[in-house]
Amino acid sequence: MLKNIGKNLIKSAACLLAAAMLSCFSLPNHAKADTAPVDTSSAKACLLIEAKTGKPLFEYNSGEELPAAGLSRLAALLVICEAFDRGEMDKAALVTVSDRASRIGGTTAFLRANEQIDAESLLLAAAMINAGDATAALASAVCGSETAAVMRINERMAELGIPASFADVCGEDRLFTARELARLGSALITSGTYNTYGTKYYEKILHSGAGETELANPNKLLRQYSGCLGVGTGSSQQAGYCGVFAAKRGETVFVAVVLGADTGAERFRIGAALLDCGFSAFRSVRVGTAGESFGTLPVTGSLVSEIEAVSNDDTVLLLKTNGSGYVTGTEFPPVLEAPVEKGDTVGKLIIRDTDGEVLAETELVAADSAPKAGFIDCFAFVLRAFTGSEYRLNGGVAEQT
Repeated sequence: MLKNIGKNLIKSAACLLAAAMLSCFSLPNHAKADTAPVDTSSAKACLLIEAKTGKPLFEYNSGEELPAAGLSRLAALLVICEAFDRGEMDKAALVTVSDRASRIGGTTAFLRANEQIDAESLLLAAAMINAGDATAALASAVCGSETAAVMRINERMAELGIPASFADVCGEDRLFTARELARLGSALITSGTYNTYGTKYYEKILHSGAGETELANPNKLLRQYSGCLGVGTGSSQQAGYCGVFAAKRGETVFVAVVLGADTGAERFRIGAALLDCGFSAFRSVRVGTAGESFGTLPVTGSLVSEIEAVSNDDTVLLLKTNGSGYVTGTEFPPVLEAPVEKGDTVGKLIIRDTDGEVLAETELVAADSAPKAGFIDCFAFVLRAFTGSEYRLNGGVAEQT
């Protein structure tokens, strides 16, 4: 028999900290804008979310499908940036601009058909000013073709819970809800490539034998709002003035969406006011870090007698600044049965408010593996226990190693 099986008890922790109870000030979609903590009367839809969880804190018509002008290109930009994050394309690679890409209207990098230009220049134009020609050319180059790019965009959107209905790279004529754009913005700001290029304010790109194009980021909040992370703006006669804005202060990250504002200035005012509301009313508290240990569990049927349970992810709790408190604890089975693989879910970290309501949960996983013990393993274990030496079986004969 194995030694020390069942010897370890499950460890759980609970601590009461001074903080504020999770809450939100979201409004039903039929609420009038003038009853909100932010004056959104000049916009068709607005939304403020906490970026990591997607928790809506304020929403007005956030589920209504509306034209979003150039913001429709954020889907392709996300696919592009994530491809560069994975190293699928070199920034120095030359891209040949197709005739179709060169004719895309709206914001443009003034690319010419059959022009060859480096991928990094296209990345700047796509991330900084949402240039349609640069976005289309780069998406096709990264994915291999426009058809492949559209397929990948739809796959990525489906992963985000956004209906996969893109017919072209730039999402021409596709309607968006504020919720969909908030998901896109939240995903974009997790990309290292986007954070490098999308937050630049002024750059120039060179066209071979045809001068240069100046790129000035139209997102005024990059310079005007502390902690602004981007994301994008767009405008058209049909859509009005639209924007997706993200900002981070400390552990807290918010994404604000404004659709159909009357003017560009109103778009930025509402975006900044939504972010201000979030930062003034809420704060984020880290209650668990990826890899942090939350106890050990006994294992049966293995030479490994116990497994450490660690957090699978960072756990950041969004709290209202004037609330009460929260309690953390763990939930485990009495014992684990081998085999257990590293990374298997073995329990949960649970955060509750002081009334017992669950605020958040995080998976706890096995820090190591516990393979199932066979006869040979048990025989060698017994020999080792009696002799203090390591043994192995060779042709049915125990040999000391």
